[in-house]
Amino acid sequence: MFDYFISRISGLIPVLLGITIFAFLIGVASPGDPAYIALTRDGISEPTEMDLIEKRHELGLDLPLHMQYIQWTKGLIHGDLGESMYDGEAIGAEIVRRIPVTLKLAVSSLIISVTFGLAIGSLMTIFRGRFLDHFLQSLCSLLVSIPSFWMAIITITIFAEILGWLPSSGIESWKAYILPSIVLSMGSIGVSARLARANFIGELSKHYVLVANAKGLKGTYIGLTHIFRNALIPIVTYFGMHFAAILGGSSVIERVFALPGLGSYVIEGIFNRDYFVLQAYVLITGSVYVLVNLSIDMIYFFINPKMKEGNQ
Repeated sequence: MFDYFISRISGLIPVLLGITIFAFLIGVASPGDPAYIALTRDGISEPTEMDLIEKRHELGLDLPLHMQYIQWTKGLIHGDLGESMYDGEAIGAEIVRRIPVTLKLAVSSLIISVTFGLAIGSLMTIFRGRFLDHFLQSLCSLLVSIPSFWMAIITITIFAEILGWLPSSGIESWKAYILPSIVLSMGSIGVSARLARANFIGELSKHYVLVANAKGLKGTYIGLTHIFRNALIPIVTYFGMHFAAILGGSSVIERVFALPGLGSYVIEGIFNRDYFVLQAYVLITGSVYVLVNLSIDMIYFFINPKMKEGNQ
């Protein structure tokens, strides 16, 4: 396993390097002058040409492009993501403060998706071709088709405004994560349930299931020991990508529910034309996708015996 892990790590190094280049170029290619934005963030100042020249020198923007990239990556190595052009605060410190909110949202959403997605997929498999199967398939299609921002507004109206059961914004208690987690997981439940159904049914037709039935093994044992494990690989892939997508794409939901997470931070950065924040966001979310892919590969290694045999 160690050799397999090292080979995967070495293969990810060029990808991480490419992410840093892409994130840096996004900041460079973004419209507007960072020096001008930094000097006019109070809304009333109008810098002179000399002020702009001095600020560009301070930010290192007067250096050649490759030197700017080298200086930026040196800062990354030391954990320095730069300072916000809008308020002058350290971007790294702000991300550290906000990322636990997004992480809690992602984990709770993933738990809901896994629990209900696999449960509904299993029910559709057991009752395939019957009324319950058709009803749950229609329900899954409905969950996938409903826009998350529209569902967020509906849930806030019902459970926060009318019934008053749950808060509609803020993070004062754990209850604040219930509605956004449910909204984020709805589409994933629909997709994962249909994916689970398709893979479970596909495994039922395999030769090893017929052999296990011929040996007189119980259906529950066959389902849990063989069918579920063999059908799990594509499902794990989806859930891994779903988790990474929430970490990198929960901006709209965080904005609707007024959660001070990473997604709302980058939305504020875009509105403020704070491109250093955008650079840091692209770098972090890209790295998260890479690390999640690595984690999925490690899970494959334990789930699929063929990978262990190939590694040996």
